[in-house]
Amino acid sequence: MMRKNLGNIIFLLLFIYFDAHAWVKTFAPQYIMKTEALEFTVVAKGFNVKFPKVEYIDGYVVKHIKTSHEAVIINAKKADKLSKIYSLTPDKDVTLPAFNIEVDGKVEKTQPLHVTVKKLTQTRSPDYKLSMDISNKTPMVGEKLTLHVKLVYKDLQDYDLFTPVFNDFSLQELSDKEYKNDKGEWVEEIVYDIAPQRSGTFVLYPAKAKIELSIPKHKKRNIYSNALTLSVTVIPNNLSIVGSYELNASVNTKFIHKNQPVKFTLYLQGSGNINNFDDLNIRVPGATVYEKSTKKLHKGQRDIYQKSFEIVSDKNFTIPSVSLQYFDIKEKKIKNINTQAFAITVKDSVRVKTTTKEEKLTIMEKILYFMSGVFVTLFLIYMYKVLKNTKTTDKQKRVKKELQNIQSKEEFLKKVVPYLGKDRSLNRLIYTLENVENFEFKKLKKEIITYICK
Repeated sequence: MMRKNLGNIIFLLLFIYFDAHAWVKTFAPQYIMKTEALEFTVVAKGFNVKFPKVEYIDGYVVKHIKTSHEAVIINAKKADKLSKIYSLTPDKDVTLPAFNIEVDGKVEKTQPLHVTVKKLTQTRSPDYKLSMDISNKTPMVGEKLTLHVKLVYKDLQDYDLFTPVFNDFSLQELSDKEYKNDKGEWVEEIVYDIAPQRSGTFVLYPAKAKIELSIPKHKKRNIYSNALTLSVTVIPNNLSIVGSYELNASVNTKFIHKNQPVKFTLYLQGSGNINNFDDLNIRVPGATVYEKSTKKLHKGQRDIYQKSFEIVSDKNFTIPSVSLQYFDIKEKKIKNINTQAFAITVKDSVRVKTTTKEEKLTIMEKILYFMSGVFVTLFLIYMYKVLKNTKTTDKQKRVKKELQNIQSKEEFLKKVVPYLGKDRSLNRLIYTLENVENFEFKKLKKEIITYICK
């Protein structure tokens, strides 16, 4: 019994945290890097724990990340250790306040904690370097840029290169490759398409990587790239499209019957900010326009916008020219592009009448087809009989020759016995064959062959 109790005590000491009283506490790092999320944990132990609602700290929105429970012992009784993890993203130093937590009917206070927000600077080391480079630092709103993020290193055990997050910018990964440079260093290079969504001055904060060093082994640390400052300007005339484009249109036909639809398709191709582009729409006087489909595709260096319509009318109409105005980045000027107009002719539906002559001709054709069918059928029957007779004749010739070549009565009798039942006269001759002498065999043989092969 003592061993059993001792085992239970050891189990409790190993797997259940032991404490003699209830308490509350906040855990947080002393500092974080700017743009990084600050995660902190508030812990309370007791039999009945109630946390306050935490929504804001120093004006920053607080997100509740996770809640966990753990069994503990307080005064030889099982209690609960309740942990709540929160997150906020401050851009300057912040103080986590003293939280009032109700534990077993009493209000307990945590200690306030001050967290320093350090400015991000590029990590310097002769063994590794993380950097960012962009194709244009003075773009227009919506202009597509190319961002290169490079990690250059000599010897790392492992690393994670995080996708950067930039407010007010769209970001899309284009490629990711690893290679060795001329110095024999390893390079991880990721290329992104990035486009500003509004005008102003913006700082693209440093990219981040978590590396694991080879020496000292398994030591991990975060490293950062340089930051980039961009001055984004408004597109002239409040246009929404920048880049370089071609606009074309097509119809599936220019001649239709009343209320038959014409398919009209617009094609916008080029490079720029098509993803931010509002739909093209058309109006056709005297006709009803139905939007059918819209597609935005990316092929190589070209973006493609395609939109289809169906247009219906009971009279002639013209699909007008569609125009688009955009700012050409290369030529630094506003351009207008247009499609051609399409004149559509609408015809009345024509009902084809069948004349009496055509009806008579149709009946005659039916009779002709019937007679032809009868003739073909009779011809096939005739050919079948001819072929059958031909096969029968050939077989009879082979049998006749085989029987004629037999000289022995006994051998001949074996060959003709299967023909019993074919003819009464033949049956009589075969039965007679058994009792005739050899000199009568030849005459009887000839008669039997005649009956078999007739």
